[in-house]
Amino acid sequence: MIECSLMNNAVCKYFGICGGCSWQGYKYEDQLKLKEDKIRELFGDCSPIIPSPEIYYYRNRMDYAFGPDFSIGLKDAKNNVINIEKCHLMSEESNALINRMRHFISWKKILNYRSGILRHLVVREGKNIKNTVLNILTTDKGVFPLEDLWEKLAGAVSGVIWSINFSPADRSYGEIQKSFGQDHLVEILNGIKFKIPVQSFFQTNTHQAEKLLRIIADFAELNGDEKVLDLYTGTGSIGLSLASMADRVYGVEENGPAVELSKANAELNNIGNYSAIAGRVETIVGELCEKYDLVILDPPRPGISKRVINKIGDARPKKIIYVSCNPDTQKHDVEILKSYKYKIDRCQPIDMFPHTPHIENVIRLQVPSGN
Repeated sequence: MIECSLMNNAVCKYFGICGGCSWQGYKYEDQLKLKEDKIRELFGDCSPIIPSPEIYYYRNRMDYAFGPDFSIGLKDAKNNVINIEKCHLMSEESNALINRMRHFISWKKILNYRSGILRHLVVREGKNIKNTVLNILTTDKGVFPLEDLWEKLAGAVSGVIWSINFSPADRSYGEIQKSFGQDHLVEILNGIKFKIPVQSFFQTNTHQAEKLLRIIADFAELNGDEKVLDLYTGTGSIGLSLASMADRVYGVEENGPAVELSKANAELNNIGNYSAIAGRVETIVGELCEKYDLVILDPPRPGISKRVINKIGDARPKKIIYVSCNPDTQKHDVEILKSYKYKIDRCQPIDMFPHTPHIENVIRLQVPSGN
């Protein structure tokens, strides 16, 4: 690791206690250098890392935990909830909402799950389209007064949702019980409008996500007659963004509701050449790869199974674009693709998560002519 100059004082008073921004003590230019050096160490030459247009207040989602004494915040290394009055990754409006929520549960005397029902609070806000929705997650041991909250926050949020997490797992996901107003977020990326259910995945750095989609489109170099296979398509942001440049885009995603959402978003934007299927990539990919000119890979952090990589390698699509939030697993998978004579010809790191060690990296692989 390079020698980094440390700021004398980070902007957040919780720095060093809260684990959310472990790199905030580094100057931003040093954060970028560390990340770019990591990609060069793994893959060799790469384009200069693309910095985030905002390094504070850039997140469109934050998952908070409810703690004792009506606290709301993030957790420290010992799993204790830090009562955070202001998070520098979320907007000032969202911080104000958290404080109003804190007053509400104190007024209603609603306790966290150790003594009561409260588990998590998820805040999701649009950056290009102004709208905010809250999802309150509780145990199944009581009823949350959602209508009272809706009345208190009228005009400040677009919707409120109450969900129950029936699992003992510490996760901010549950079965929706009731909602008032919007039960989803609405956002637009590079002219494409997305309806985003409150519990579905969406890139958390909206403006940097727009740059990411432009990088993928640039790497794709489509001329209008290609067939594109978008694996791990999620809610379809990559596939939908490429549809106007391709003959056909076909998505594969294990999560059934995400597939239906991607198709609904295609309809919302009058995109007629996008389709998607629900199923495990490992099961479906062997039937599909040989029909496609370009394969997009955007897997979860653990990367891609060897079976999928081998199926892609056997099908020999002209181009592969691999988007990853975990360059270490990306490196492992790319090495297997190299055994099929694929070569990296473009590599572009992009900083989606300032003040954290996380790196997003985009690689294009092609088989050189004559192979």
